[in-house]
Amino acid sequence: MDKPFIEEAADILLEARKNHKLLDLLTDNCKPDNATDAYEIQDHLAGIAGSPVLGWKVGATNAKSQEMLGADAPFGGRMFDGLTFNSPAELPFDNFFAPGIEVEMAFRISKDLVAGNSHSLEEVQGAVDSMYGAIEIIDSRFAIGVKAGIEHVIADNGAHGAFVLGQEIKNWESVDRLNIPVRLVINGDEFSSGVSSNATGGDPLQSIVWLANHLSERGITITSGQIITTGSCCAAVAWPKQGDTIRAEVADAGSIEINFK
Repeated sequence: MDKPFIEEAADILLEARKNHKLLDLLTDNCKPDNATDAYEIQDHLAGIAGSPVLGWKVGATNAKSQEMLGADAPFGGRMFDGLTFNSPAELPFDNFFAPGIEVEMAFRISKDLVAGNSHSLEEVQGAVDSMYGAIEIIDSRFAIGVKAGIEHVIADNGAHGAFVLGQEIKNWESVDRLNIPVRLVINGDEFSSGVSSNATGGDPLQSIVWLANHLSERGITITSGQIITTGSCCAAVAWPKQGDTIRAEVADAGSIEINFK
């Protein structure tokens, strides 16, 4: 490897996961100074994590979240088999550091979006076979969370903590993808609400278009069967406590439920 610090940083991040230990910022000799190095760390981390990749998350999908992170574009991260669940899910709270809850729209891909190609919205729509309501749990291995900066967030697999998939939305092609109402409820009380277009400011499939082209440039194919979650639809991220019951209500998809035991 011509950048030995990539391997060192990935090893540090993997040990943080295995030992459930918060990190300070990566040290000067192995911290990423740009997005290219950050994604190389993430790629190497995925290669040594020992868990199959079931799909992808897209973060910072709108201008507000990019401004908060000091980013000028969305970012991507992997969703691993061991951190992907069907609703209802009972999850040990102590498996996380400071879990954040985002209500999202997710899509299953039925045709490869091949690396090296340029991908359009029309192609992406034709490659999708299912749409779902979902919850992404964001979580950072850094003590200061996403304040660590966009390069650290990317290296840390996009601050992905876990993913909970809801029911399939029937006849998804006929659904108004931009105006699906969502609600986030904690212990029976509404915490936040929104619509599906909040994630991107438009069609949530635009997140997949961005991801497919971003990965294409990095030589990575989105493969048939993978699920992509496309960004937060609610106005605010919730930060639950141990014992909380979380319910995301997504029109046409029922509810997605998590109990933090």
